[in-house]
Amino acid sequence: MLTSEMLLADRYLQVVRSRGQRNLPLERVYRNMRRQGLFLKAYAKIYVNDGATTVGTDAQDTIQGMSLARIDAIIEQLREGSYRWKPSRRTYIPKRNGSQRPLSIPNWSDKLVQEVMRMILEAYYEPQFQDSSHGFRPNRSCHTVLREIKKTWTGTKWFIEGDIKGCFDNFQHEVIVTLLSRTIHDNRFIKLVKDMLRAGYIDDWQYHRTYSGVPQGGIVSPILSNIVLHELDKYVEEQLIPRYTRGQRRKRNREYDRLWAAKKAAQRRGDKERFRALTRQLRQMPRHDPYDPGFRRLRYVRYADDFLLGFIGPKEEALAIKAELGAYLQQIGLTLSKEKTYATHAREQAAKFLGYEITTAWDDAKLSLCRDYKIRALNGTIQLRVPRAVSVKWLRRYTRNRKPCHKGGYIELSDYEIVQTFGAQLRGLVNYYILADNIGKALGRIRWVCMESVRKTLAAKHKIRQPSRTFRRYFRDGNYPDEWKHIQITIEREGKPPLMAKCGEMPLRKRPISYTKDTIPLPVIAGTKSELLTRLLKGECELCGRTTDLEAHHVNKLRNLRKRWQGRRQKPQWVQFMIARRRKTIVVCKACHQKITGGRYDGPKVG
Repeated sequence: MLTSEMLLADRYLQVVRSRGQRNLPLERVYRNMRRQGLFLKAYAKIYVNDGATTVGTDAQDTIQGMSLARIDAIIEQLREGSYRWKPSRRTYIPKRNGSQRPLSIPNWSDKLVQEVMRMILEAYYEPQFQDSSHGFRPNRSCHTVLREIKKTWTGTKWFIEGDIKGCFDNFQHEVIVTLLSRTIHDNRFIKLVKDMLRAGYIDDWQYHRTYSGVPQGGIVSPILSNIVLHELDKYVEEQLIPRYTRGQRRKRNREYDRLWAAKKAAQRRGDKERFRALTRQLRQMPRHDPYDPGFRRLRYVRYADDFLLGFIGPKEEALAIKAELGAYLQQIGLTLSKEKTYATHAREQAAKFLGYEITTAWDDAKLSLCRDYKIRALNGTIQLRVPRAVSVKWLRRYTRNRKPCHKGGYIELSDYEIVQTFGAQLRGLVNYYILADNIGKALGRIRWVCMESVRKTLAAKHKIRQPSRTFRRYFRDGNYPDEWKHIQITIEREGKPPLMAKCGEMPLRKRPISYTKDTIPLPVIAGTKSELLTRLLKGECELCGRTTDLEAHHVNKLRNLRKRWQGRRQKPQWVQFMIARRRKTIVVCKACHQKITGGRYDGPKVG
């Protein structure tokens, strides 16, 4: 019965996607979202998140004790129209500029309902979104944006960097409701969205109403923001780009053609000096007219609330495009940030986008061999670079007085944990900037400083004074062609593959560009059933075998569970069960769950 519910949920999402692809309106959404299969899929989707166990404003409404009965209770409330959104808990996280970003943490039941709403909205709107949009979308990321810029923006003269002021906090609720009502003809679902937006939040024990914006931290907020900013995407691609794009190619430079003909004549006469002089002169001259009024190009990409336009044309038109963008954003209730919006000359300055610096390369002296003659292949190509500020920030992390230093806070960790922690930090940095053209130069010293910091931390832990001893003990040569010399810790295990922690093994080489728009697959709606759902639908307590009052016990991270019970000879049987199977969930009956949360369980041993 429950398996058939899952299949019906998958079929419904496929129908929703089909209607979205054909731009047909969507009806009876509120009625169909009350399917048990949709809530099971939502549960399987969000229970793995690190924030799944985070408590909102209601200490009783958490993921602990999740069961089919709780899902049925939520569905019944939706059916009766008595479901009420609870205010979120407001917390703050630091931003790079020193300010704080507000984050709203919903209660667990609200998270579950929001995930069901998100799945339906994503299935319907995802086929309608533009290819220029990459933020908060399946199979897309920062790298897909940057790869598209690298591959298709050749010859860009002006970058228009756009940033929307307080984007998520300033979305007008009326605009969101109006946009949804255009294609979703279901007043009850629209009212559910409206009530969610106005649910408010609790900050420092004080309740605050929300008159605008979408809650940052809400599960459905990203898709709602994309629905609003999709209007900006359509405006740019359907109005601005056709208006500021014209001409198949630039006109030929007549002076260049005249000198080229003279060069060929000198070659025929055998006048080598004249031929070489004309060659040098031609290399300093464009082949086509760079100021051709009949040739313009405008390109556009967006990631969340940050967008970038590349323009081939005069500065006056670039500034006009910037002004038109600001005027249109005001029509949908948003404001273009004047402090963060620039028109940057692509050859003289770098545009900052998604943590990269983007420039248009130009060097008449650098030549590349093409067939039998040399060309200026570098000119006009897009260069992605690691900003200097990033290098300075990471060097400070591992140095003191400009010298690599040990990390005193890591000395209490095991050798494996020390190398694993440093290695994860370095790999994350390298993986993000793997598209940068200057990755070797920008991150080379960071890699060396990080590995020296690891070595000194291990040396301080074991009181090793001679550097050569740490090199012999911890450094290993690369085992593969794409693996550099690195620090490695290996833990042998009987009957199992050894555990390995590495730091510095990734080569600092740019990854080749292989992205095209056609290679992005559509997200799979059905997919495979979650392992947790399989155990939950089995209907049997995993400790005592009972088949009634089943619910799930969750831990935030299995690593934390291991640390909590590390060193104890007699671990509770439920702890042994979760550690042995490497699960952070266990399906138990209500009686066993009460004993687990009370620390009294001592049931049968794990076989």
